[in-house]
Amino acid sequence: MLRSASTSCARTEVHFPAHFPVRGVEGKTLRYRVVKAIWWTGLKLVYGRKRLEITGVENIPADGPLLVVSNHLSMLDPVLYGALFPRNLFAMAKKEIFPNRLAAWIWAGCNTFPVDRQGQSRAGLKTARHILSDGGRLLMFIEGTRSTGAGMTRAESGAALLIRQTPCLVLPAAVGGTENAWPRGRRLPRRAQIHLRYVAPFSVPADLLAGGGRQAVSDYIAVQVAALLPPAYRGYYAMAVPQAA
Repeated sequence: MLRSASTSCARTEVHFPAHFPVRGVEGKTLRYRVVKAIWWTGLKLVYGRKRLEITGVENIPADGPLLVVSNHLSMLDPVLYGALFPRNLFAMAKKEIFPNRLAAWIWAGCNTFPVDRQGQSRAGLKTARHILSDGGRLLMFIEGTRSTGAGMTRAESGAALLIRQTPCLVLPAAVGGTENAWPRGRRLPRRAQIHLRYVAPFSVPADLLAGGGRQAVSDYIAVQVAALLPPAYRGYYAMAVPQAA
């Protein structure tokens, strides 16, 4: 159970509910169902089948623990995963979106918990570890924040830290086009072509986990994500992806 993680998170994030996950790693609250339905309907109305291409859904395992790792281009990316991922999915988010108890109540019911991007968010990392140890699925943007352009920036070490402490499969995922659909500085999304792709999950090699540093492990994972993207989107990892990818 997650009592220890929940208590720690409640102490650090004043507005976050004491009990989390609200319905366990496989349960869904009414808040979750309503918000997901609203997001799903909005995406379908704005983008439809012609502008929203999703491939590789068959690669998503039925069971966890699973770390879903993606690049990050736009504020629309979490909405895409939250609305379209076919199984129960958790996500960490910056603590600033939890400004009051109402917001925290809604986000917690939607399987989202806070992390402090400016410091060491031990409570957030502890919650993430417990979600994985209970067999849940956790979304992580490998770069830590949105890219300033289409190309990937270098990965942060958070993924490596989680995998070393809580072994799990890694599911590479990649988004493209969302930087045009909801660019920085724009208040509302607009129509654009969007791609969302998954490939088969993998385990990080044991020798890399044992002998490589955190950055090396995170770089290894980020290369798998970059390989799903067109060359213009690979950024820092453009030279690391095999030419045939």
